[in-house]
Parts: sequence; structure tokens; C-alpha cells
Amino acid sequence: MKLHLKRDVSAGAVCYYIFDESGNEKFRAVSVKTKVTKRLYMVVLNRQGEPVAKIRRLPIAATNTFVLRVGKTHVTFVMVPTKNGVYSYFYGNNWHINGDVAAKNFTIIDVDKTVILSHRRHADYCTLEIADRDNELYCIAASICVNSINTIEKPVMQAAQI
Repeated sequence: MKLHLKRDVSAGAVCYYIFDESGNEKFRAVSVKTKVTKRLYMVVLNRQGEPVAKIRRLPIAATNTFVLRVGKTHVTFVMVPTKNGVYSYFYGNNWHINGDVAAKNFTIIDVDKTVILSHRRHADYCTLEIADRDNELYCIAASICVNSINTIEKPVMQAAQI
């Protein structure tokens, strides 16, 4: 199945819209702030406005660590930026990432080398080709996490000032 992920930069609570191939909104990711701890997290809502997934960012230094919760199960997704690129790991399943996460062009594969998700960046949206419908929400949540980190799209060498 092919979906399109578009970031919403307006002042509202909606952070991302997820559309199907015909342009109909299928999901949206909304930013929520807890009352007690004042921490932000995102909730993925379906068309009816019901929460179907939760994305929580953990404050671990030098990493971008997210907990992706769908139903009663969860997966931890960690991205570690280095000078050689962004290394990504999943904990809680057997997935691996091939490609360039910083440029937002990558593929998530299972341990048996089957493709779970193909993520391609375009000018103002991303295309998600999800092969396994059972993992649709985890793929959408992982894509939201990758698109939430700030990366330099075209790294260039900068001249040192003398």
C-alpha cells in the first residue's frame, strides 16, 4: 500500500497528515502535552479521530530515542547521529534500516530480508510504500520519527573563517 506523509507547519496541534493514493486523509499525528509532567508526545489518530498509535520521545543524550506504541505492544526506535551519518536501531522486533536516514531515503527490512517499508522523500512530502499491512502503524510511526529529527538535507563543506 502506498501512503503519503506531509508535515503541517501551521500553529495548530496537527504535526503530520497521512494520505492514501487518492489524496484522502487516512491518519494524522497530533502533538499532545501531558498535564502532570508537561512532556510532549504525538498521537496518531484515524479518520474518526480515535487514537491508534502513540509516539513518545525519550530524553537520552546524544540520541533520538522514540517509543512507538500500537495497542498493547511497543517498539523502541533509536537514531544516533554521527559524523559518518545516522545509525538507526529497532528494539522489540527484528527490523533493520538500509539507506540514508538523514536524507530520508531508506528501506526497513526484516531479518529474512523482506521489505517492510520503503520511504522516499520528495520536495514537500514523503512516500511510504508499506508491504505488510499488519505493521502499517509501526511504519507510519517510524516515518514520523525520522521526519521529526532535524537533519541537513544536502550537507556541504563550509569554509573556515580566518
